[in-house]
Amino acid sequence: MEWALNRKKRWMVLVGSILVLVQVFVNTSGCFREEKRSLLELKTAYSNHSLLPSWVDDVVDPNSNCCDWECVECDPSSGYVFNLSLSNIRDRDAYGRCFSTPFNWSLLLTFPQLTILDLSHNCFQNFVCQGGLCQMKQIEELYLNDNNFEGTLDPLMGNMTSLRTLDLSHNLLSGSIPASMAMMPSLRILNLGHNNFSGSIPINMFEGRDTSAPIGLHILDLSHNKFSGHLPFSFTISPSLVFINLKGNDLTGKIPNYYPRGDNIVAIDFSDNNFKGHIPESIYSLKSLTFLLLAGNQLQEQLSSGICELRNLQILDLSRNKFTGSIPSCFNNIAFQDVNFVFSRGQRATVSPGGAKRYRTQIFGFKYRMGEVQVKTKGSSRSYEGDTLKIMSALDLSSNQLTGEIPRELGDLSGLHTLNLSHNRLNGLIPESFHNLQNIESLDLSNNTLSGQIPLNLQDLYFLEIFNVSYNNLSGTAPEENQFANFDDSNYEGNPFLHWTNSNRRIPPPPAPLDKRKKDDSAVDFTSFYWTFSASYVTVLLALVLSKNLGRIYDLKLAVEAGLIDDVEKKK
Repeated sequence: MEWALNRKKRWMVLVGSILVLVQVFVNTSGCFREEKRSLLELKTAYSNHSLLPSWVDDVVDPNSNCCDWECVECDPSSGYVFNLSLSNIRDRDAYGRCFSTPFNWSLLLTFPQLTILDLSHNCFQNFVCQGGLCQMKQIEELYLNDNNFEGTLDPLMGNMTSLRTLDLSHNLLSGSIPASMAMMPSLRILNLGHNNFSGSIPINMFEGRDTSAPIGLHILDLSHNKFSGHLPFSFTISPSLVFINLKGNDLTGKIPNYYPRGDNIVAIDFSDNNFKGHIPESIYSLKSLTFLLLAGNQLQEQLSSGICELRNLQILDLSRNKFTGSIPSCFNNIAFQDVNFVFSRGQRATVSPGGAKRYRTQIFGFKYRMGEVQVKTKGSSRSYEGDTLKIMSALDLSSNQLTGEIPRELGDLSGLHTLNLSHNRLNGLIPESFHNLQNIESLDLSNNTLSGQIPLNLQDLYFLEIFNVSYNNLSGTAPEENQFANFDDSNYEGNPFLHWTNSNRRIPPPPAPLDKRKKDDSAVDFTSFYWTFSASYVTVLLALVLSKNLGRIYDLKLAVEAGLIDDVEKKK
């Protein structure tokens, strides 16, 4: 009896195993019906039915397997959809304009194993977290950037405890950042750039969930919003934080003192805010810092030699501030050359300025589009954006109030690609050592009071594409060979004693317009001289004409008084 019972159990186990195998085979050979119906319903939101052509129902193709459809990936073991990528599936009219397509967020609940959702680069308008998205705790990567989403962030987004990457950039979202978002346990990459968010920035965005947490945000991009107010005077940076981008907001006060709990931070971009004061000394202790961009603020005082402690810098942009004093001669201690980034789990990316190579930052295997980095020189603007970020080394100190001579030590920066010292009050000679800038592509020294000749050995800078020394007090003859054969009036104008050969064969150029010439009491302003001379000449000429006519009028008056008016009239 017992033997028969055990035999029956063995048969039940065998049959059960067969049924499980059949079920697994059915599921892996084609996606679940509920998911297939939801996918087809998502497609109906598009008015252009030619989009997603492989997405067809069983009536059109009974053998259609949604796991084989474009933009869909299924788990090979379970058959469930885990990756839905509808990026750049734009619905356009006959004129190429993008329709604002509604998205049914509740349909996402039918995908129990969906971990990656990419709706970027579309025209979706309705961003609704409740009743769909916020209930999907299994989502790990969420890309909603470059749409027309409006409204505010729901505090319930904090319930998405598995979320590692969240990109909501380039939308029309507003309001403040919910405190719950700063406490999301798995979040590593947060990009809210290019929206209309306002208010203050939660301090735990920088510090992490608590001061002892070993893992927190790697990348924080809040650029191009309307955040305002002061940042805390000082705080501790999370040891996991690598990129901070707060560019293009309305932040005020002083740049905080940073106290890192690690040595991982690579990039700080606080450009185009209203920070005042000086660069805090604590920044100079961030030894891994590679990009420091503080342009477009109201920073002042002299540049500290402590900045030369940042030996791994590749891009330093301090332009459009109010820095005074001389340029530190120790800049030659900074690398401005190849940099290796080592992230968690050994992910490595090499940045080579020499070859202007492309690279992709990877953290835990995720691709991240870093915030835009721009290096501008007169006549050129290079933009580095996207997960194929082109990098070159750059030093930009333009549009400040720097004085004194250009340190000859800057010529030691052989890996430098861009050097911009324009719109300052620099004087003296162009250093002969600039001949050593063998990788330089852009050199802008315009709008200073530099004097002397342009060193002829600069002709050997074969990669030089942009060269501008306009509006200085240079003299002599400009170089003519190699790259210098391509430069014209715009590169040299505003130097009355400088001669050059160009397509217009103008030697020397005419005086610069008054509104373009930079005034300086310490130098002869020849533009003012020409205008003053012309004005004086016209004044003398008018005086001579007027005195002659006044004499004639006086004779006429005497004739009238003497009763000789008739004779006078005859003479006329």
